[in-house]
Amino acid sequence: MADTSFICSDHSFLSILQDGNDSPWDPDHNPYHRALITVHFIALLVFVVSSTCGNLSQVDKLWSVLPAFYAWMCVVDTRTTLMAWISTLWAVRLTYNFYRRGGYAYPPWEGEEDYRWEVLRSGTLGGWWRLLRNKWIMLLFNLVFISVYQNYLLLAIAAPSFVAWSQAMRGIHCPSGEGGDESITGVPPPLNFLDGMACFLFVASVIVEAMADNQQYNFQNKKREWKSQVNTGAGSGGFANAIKSISFNTSLQEYEDGFCQSNLFSLVRKPAYAAEQATWISFYLFSVAASYAETGHYWNWLGGGFLQLCLLFQASGWLTERISITKYPKYHLYQKKVPLYVPRISSLWQLIIGKDIHHNKQE
Repeated sequence: MADTSFICSDHSFLSILQDGNDSPWDPDHNPYHRALITVHFIALLVFVVSSTCGNLSQVDKLWSVLPAFYAWMCVVDTRTTLMAWISTLWAVRLTYNFYRRGGYAYPPWEGEEDYRWEVLRSGTLGGWWRLLRNKWIMLLFNLVFISVYQNYLLLAIAAPSFVAWSQAMRGIHCPSGEGGDESITGVPPPLNFLDGMACFLFVASVIVEAMADNQQYNFQNKKREWKSQVNTGAGSGGFANAIKSISFNTSLQEYEDGFCQSNLFSLVRKPAYAAEQATWISFYLFSVAASYAETGHYWNWLGGGFLQLCLLFQASGWLTERISITKYPKYHLYQKKVPLYVPRISSLWQLIIGKDIHHNKQE
């Protein structure tokens, strides 16, 4: 049996890292050590692989896998088991979406590279971004941001599982909150209303993200089909066939413009990104549910995880918007009509009452 007295005496982050390290792979041992070993190993691995093969999307291949992996490290009670299972739901869906877009291939370091990395590498954004055309600066960027920072971010967004683990172990080993007497046995904090809210919001966000990804995937496939049939020429019925290929809720104007503007994309310009942020904000609520009875606070150090994710999506959204403006002449008009991440209340109300938002905006 591992020494768990450090859980009862002091449950600060540094104490958890420094103490209880007699057997890092003991089932009773805290998962913080294992997670830090894993994150450093993977960061080094993806840096070496991406630098060698030239494909910078190595972290992307693991993005949908690692948070669930870290969550399963922490399973000790009902709450941590629930967190592991719903993070696995998110992981399976996102992994499938990445797979169908060509992100995975054999050998594993191959596969489609995110187009944004090439934009950064080429320096086409101008300004300070031109520095990334230098191979040594790009190598440093790969090491610091792509390989190391993003791996730490994946650990940070999964970190509510670690707080839930800490609270569960305190409930089991020190029910009175005192000492480290292993003869004392207790129970972990029970599930509560916040757990139910977190679970509902998490699953709802995963569903919305799946709907957005499916809509974008189908739109891009239909757009390629439409372009192909138009290019066959009007004489052979190409344009007529192209019109027939349009999906039910997608207008001809959208195909001509080149980007999706209907359904969820009539509410926000990046619905999948918005839902991804909401997913991990919801996951954070589990850490509040686990610790509120003891701390009385709705905020803990893990809030930094989802805040960093939201900041990353601000930068990522800015980049994709810059690229879209250069590709699609009418995209700037779409920007004026539809917000980036947070939908307008009026748009949500029109959606609830069944009005065609996209049609109204076209008028």
